[in-house]
Amino acid sequence: MTIRYLLVVATMMMTGCALQFQKSPPYNEEWSKAKNMVHVAGMHKKVHDQQLPVGAYDKEGNLQEHKLGNISHPAYGSSSGVVGVNVLPYGAFERFYWGWTVPGASHYSENRLFAWMPDEMADDESKAREKMEVMLSRASLAILEEMGYRSQAFKKPFELDELHFKQWYLEQSGGICSFARLNCVLSLYVPEPEAVSQAPFFSYYSIAGQPSWFFASHDNDNYPRLAITQGEGMESISENVFYQKLSARLPGWVYFYLAPDKVGTGDNNRTIAYPYVLEKGMPLLFIRPAR
Repeated sequence: MTIRYLLVVATMMMTGCALQFQKSPPYNEEWSKAKNMVHVAGMHKKVHDQQLPVGAYDKEGNLQEHKLGNISHPAYGSSSGVVGVNVLPYGAFERFYWGWTVPGASHYSENRLFAWMPDEMADDESKAREKMEVMLSRASLAILEEMGYRSQAFKKPFELDELHFKQWYLEQSGGICSFARLNCVLSLYVPEPEAVSQAPFFSYYSIAGQPSWFFASHDNDNYPRLAITQGEGMESISENVFYQKLSARLPGWVYFYLAPDKVGTGDNNRTIAYPYVLEKGMPLLFIRPAR
């Protein structure tokens, strides 16, 4: 705990008040970790796990990741292997075979970001927001540069529904993205976090259970987001690779929810047809634990 946090506790004890920072709900063993994470982040609706066939689990009920390519899911009619999805595995995704799907209508339809920033990183909500915005923008632009893209910042923030977004045009030599056409855009919006909260004990180990600034992802317009937009330009950007590289580079307390049909693969703008959560570069799948 930080000195600031200890002073708050001491003050409340002297005034006879109980400690009242928001505590996280307990882990629901009936849900996947992905569902537990998005639920505590504020996404309480439209989130569902799948129950995979018995053959996908070992005798202890643990998911056998290597078997995902050898099964089918009759409830959703999904075929085995990568047929119909055509995702080129990358990094941690090489362990998974994209042989199952979740109907897009059953989940949130936009990418979201949520995080528990250690409270010692900022003195107040405004500084926490600024620090998060700088951290996300620098890391994102560095990843895109590594992927062969140049960036050009908008001269003034873009406003949508009274929310102010920071944006950058993207360009790649010999690619579709071009400053002249202004057809590829990186957008970032970070609202102020909630006051000191307790990070879930099942979140990334470095912040689990600790006081933090909570960047929530409630079901309204005012949630954190980081997205690559503008239709045709997405064909040249492997977004699944971008987000995984970004998640791996950022602290583990920053999480990404990637919505179904929103994450381009860089191959003729194909998209992944189901959601997943990234935790420090690792995909968390919405697969219900075996009973």
